[in-house]
Amino acid sequence: MKNLALRLTLLGLFVVATGVAAYVSWMDSSRMERDALALSAFDTAAVAAQGEVLELRAAQQGYVAAGQGEQFWASKVDAAVTRLHDTVPRLRTESTSAEAQSALDNAASALQDYEQMDRRARDYAHSGQKLLASDLIFANGYELTGAAAAALEGARLAERQARETSAQAFERRGLAATGGAAVVGLLVIALLVPRGSAPAPVLQAPAPALPGVQGAGATSPRAAARVDEEWSAARMVPTTKPTPRPAAAPASPAVAPPAAPVVAPRAALDLAGVASLCSDLARVVDTQALPAILERAAAVLDAPGIVLWIADPDGRELSPVVTHGYPGQLVARLGIITRDAENATASAFRTSLLQTVKTDAVSNGAIAAPLVTPGGCVGVMAAEVRNHGEQDAGRLAAATIVAAQLATLVGPPSARAHARVEAAGA
Repeated sequence: MKNLALRLTLLGLFVVATGVAAYVSWMDSSRMERDALALSAFDTAAVAAQGEVLELRAAQQGYVAAGQGEQFWASKVDAAVTRLHDTVPRLRTESTSAEAQSALDNAASALQDYEQMDRRARDYAHSGQKLLASDLIFANGYELTGAAAAALEGARLAERQARETSAQAFERRGLAATGGAAVVGLLVIALLVPRGSAPAPVLQAPAPALPGVQGAGATSPRAAARVDEEWSAARMVPTTKPTPRPAAAPASPAVAPPAAPVVAPRAALDLAGVASLCSDLARVVDTQALPAILERAAAVLDAPGIVLWIADPDGRELSPVVTHGYPGQLVARLGIITRDAENATASAFRTSLLQTVKTDAVSNGAIAAPLVTPGGCVGVMAAEVRNHGEQDAGRLAAATIVAAQLATLVGPPSARAHARVEAAGA
């Protein structure tokens, strides 16, 4: 943007927005400080008034106490009543909450009733009728002073709640003003930044793969070092025939052409083996036959190893139940995989979708096929595959079929939980 007038206008808009935000924030901050001081003074006065009410009760009981001077305690009561008459109206004036004002009105009404009762109690005590005076003091007097103290406490709590709500509103308004100024500033910066032609792309050589440490709960135990698993939802990649290239001119005998990378040929999918495997899976009645079944599944998928992960009844963790192709000490270190783990096995369990891990320079690829039942996903069959099998549509389809057959042997989580409860009861 090269228009000077427009640039100055945008700059002025930013200055105005910043000034408004600063003024609103300063005003709200000052108001919050004043409210905090007022609330502290209100609390102090309300607590002092409650103390006066308790002193009023104790002084009135001196009317009928043996060996006490009636005039001395009457002067104490009069002084406390006078102070309360000054404090309660002042608190009502300083309060901002309607609930606090109503509570203070109740306190004033209780104080008036107490004065009328106190005059009668004095008359009884002065005329020697101590029993009647005691009835008034310890019944009506106790009730009225308790009502006044409770009303003062209610007013204090209501006022505190109202002040805190007001402070939160001021904080939100200050944040909104600051956020608005920030948005205006970002808009002005975006409009004022000069826009030039895009630079030409710079070609860079690919960086060599660096060895890393495989994360916990990875699908392939043999992948001992990997920077990024690069697992994603499985995609069917159709196999295409290579396009024939025209014959090149014979190379000079002095310069030899670079040798092409040797890629192992991908074995064709044994559909008859898949059908036979599924038929045998349908007839399995004992879990002891699963290792042999996994061995045949590994042959069909061209997988050096397979791990059958089964979820607990709550669906929070996956445990390796049956494995093939891995030594026992390696299987013992597999541990468990939590539902929210960041790997292909946990992702297949959460989404009930086939997941893959790409082959890299360090380790083979992998396929994570969920075991889905009518009650939900109950586990994952994780297979390490060779020769880029995770990109073969036939291998992915075969893994899905085998996983579907294995899911019928596991059963829904609710059924497994019920079986565990029945086994415990037996």
